[in-house]
Amino acid sequence: MNNRLFKLFYKTHIYVGIFVSLHLLVLTLTGSILLFKDEIEGHESHEEHIAAGALPQIDTFFQNMLQKYPNERPLALSIEEADHDIAQLRLGKDNSKMFRGSRRVYFDTKTGLEVEAPKKTGSFMEAVLILHREFFLGSNGKIYVGLIGLLYAFTLISGFFIYGNFSKKTKFGEIRQQSARTFSGDLHRFLGMTVFAWGLLIAITGLFLGLSSTLIKVYQFSELKKLTAQYPTAPSGPRASLDKVLESAQKALPESSFDYLAFADTQFSPPGHHLVLMHGNTAFTERLVEVVVIDAVTGELTEVRALPWYLKFTMLSEPLHFGNYGGLFLKLVWLTLSLISLALPILGIYIWWDRRRKSKKAAASEKKANILLWTSGLFQRAYLVPTTLMVISALAIVGSFVTHGAMNPVFVSGLLVPVYFSVRVLWTWIRGPRK
Repeated sequence: MNNRLFKLFYKTHIYVGIFVSLHLLVLTLTGSILLFKDEIEGHESHEEHIAAGALPQIDTFFQNMLQKYPNERPLALSIEEADHDIAQLRLGKDNSKMFRGSRRVYFDTKTGLEVEAPKKTGSFMEAVLILHREFFLGSNGKIYVGLIGLLYAFTLISGFFIYGNFSKKTKFGEIRQQSARTFSGDLHRFLGMTVFAWGLLIAITGLFLGLSSTLIKVYQFSELKKLTAQYPTAPSGPRASLDKVLESAQKALPESSFDYLAFADTQFSPPGHHLVLMHGNTAFTERLVEVVVIDAVTGELTEVRALPWYLKFTMLSEPLHFGNYGGLFLKLVWLTLSLISLALPILGIYIWWDRRRKSKKAAASEKKANILLWTSGLFQRAYLVPTTLMVISALAIVGSFVTHGAMNPVFVSGLLVPVYFSVRVLWTWIRGPRK
């Protein structure tokens, strides 16, 4: 990279980084709180899985609801996340196919009795979630936060390349203390390279979560359009029972659980075919959904369709972003990495502010020795140790996500390696030189 291009790259990194930093302070603090949402509210970390065939008399209850609300079209059926004994039925008023303005009916899956809508408590955690997810700006706020994720990814990637130009005079982990700016700059680059892989994961998953509503709409108007073209007409005859439909879906994916049912011939489903969404039962697959297409008349399986890659990644982004898939041990590691990464925007803003100060008086301060904990020649090579840390972090994240049982904490422990590097340097600085 020539000098002119490097300067442009460096300035872009600075000003984009300042913009991102102001948001990152809020996002990191709220994200750290949300990390322990289940523990604070006393909920289980993983929800109970509902087999499609484990809903007795669901068709009888469903028919009773249709009789109670005649001339209304069934649109969708789902089980409430907060209470698995409650089902939600969406009905299109005046036989409408549209979900907007539809009626929501709730009934007990054991008794069939209609019940009131579950009450949403305006808790502190809910406010923190809305702040973190959309900055209280609604659906546009989610896109805005997604943009912050994209810009954060840029600052990390640009910082990764900029680091090489500054590492020629120092070893990895060496923090010079000639001045506050030199110290802040070295520490900023060291911490950024140490948690690079984890930070990039947070940035990219935040981007996809912010764009999730938009991506779902893309799916609805592209993939569902293909389904409608494939099944343009509805077969004649009375519709099969809901029990039969769910039984066929369960047989098609026996290792999966019921998630959502879109009835045939609605805004989001083709004529004559129900779409049953089924998700897996493990920490890795419980967020992944497959679409089971069921003939509305026969109740038999037509086909199973996988979601496009961008929706799969969006669904996997939530646990990867919040680190709530590996138990308390992983959450504590995630919190530590969050606090370490919180130093990046603070140091970055200070470096920029220090450079911008008009008065630059030479501070008469005691000359301090550099912090240098590792003297091996391996640490002199600019990208060797940072790249190794990146690979270890990536393997730890993927391994802890796809495994469970005894192997899970083994992979989680891999994230302690970048934590060790960061904490040791910070502790050495806080402790000061030994006398």
